[in-house]
Amino acid sequence: MNITLRQLRAFVLVVERGSFTKAASDMHLTQSALSLLVRDLEAAIGARLIDRTTRSASATAVGLDFFASARRILDDLDHAVGHLDTLFAKQRGRVVVAAPLILAATFLPPILAGFRDAFPGIDLVLCDTLPNEVLPLVRAGTADLGIGTFRRGDDDVTKVLLFRESMVAVHPRGHALGHLDTLRWADLDNVPVLTVPRGSVFRELAETGFAAAGLSLEPAFEATYVGTLLGLVGAGLGVAIVPGYATALADTARVGWRRLEAPVVEREVVCAHRAGFSLSPAAEAFKQHVLETVRRTWSGAPQG
Repeated sequence: MNITLRQLRAFVLVVERGSFTKAASDMHLTQSALSLLVRDLEAAIGARLIDRTTRSASATAVGLDFFASARRILDDLDHAVGHLDTLFAKQRGRVVVAAPLILAATFLPPILAGFRDAFPGIDLVLCDTLPNEVLPLVRAGTADLGIGTFRRGDDDVTKVLLFRESMVAVHPRGHALGHLDTLRWADLDNVPVLTVPRGSVFRELAETGFAAAGLSLEPAFEATYVGTLLGLVGAGLGVAIVPGYATALADTARVGWRRLEAPVVEREVVCAHRAGFSLSPAAEAFKQHVLETVRRTWSGAPQG
């Protein structure tokens, strides 16, 4: 059985309007073209659906029974199309964003709040995790977007730069490093240094700075979480090398921080998604919201 939506609409309109002429006008068809649609539908079903007179048209008993089902099919289709239109209008949907703990706690909250205000019908899910676990979530399709600092390459993901920020040294409040006019990597010679373990992009950035100063990085302590490093600094155990945004979580009563120079070492924070896969309208809306917010408000890493 080959029944088309066009045939169903023609039949429903004839029953509702009680006239082939009026139904044809509604569908912008000639009366003969609309009559053909109804005849083809009757042939496909194998039963007469419309009783025709010279002045009117009415449903047969079979036609009345079939009308309810046909009307429901068309209503369901209109509802589905309307739902899709709403989705494309970025009023509904779901976005999963993966980000490392520090960015999830500092950079993203106001962005998430702004997006929720602008698109209240879109569900937001935040996966806060370790830096090295963000891209695997994106690659697996678990997260629509990943925000963080990643190694160059990774051809299976598309990246858009959000901002750059300098690596900083977080020191105990009152430490001699805080009194220097300029804090250089070379000034960290013989200072107990706290860093994340090898394998982290932040460890690689710290090693880049030390190597440029002719020094070898031999940490006094290592910790997986940047927040733990800040706590160790507050306890007087050394000086932590972290990205500038991490200082937003620092206890200013116990620690201070300075940008490291000679050279200035920066990390890039990007928004990433799977290459070759189109973002959903909701995810694309969130990506554009992040970019617009950064362009409007970004002024660099915190200093203290």
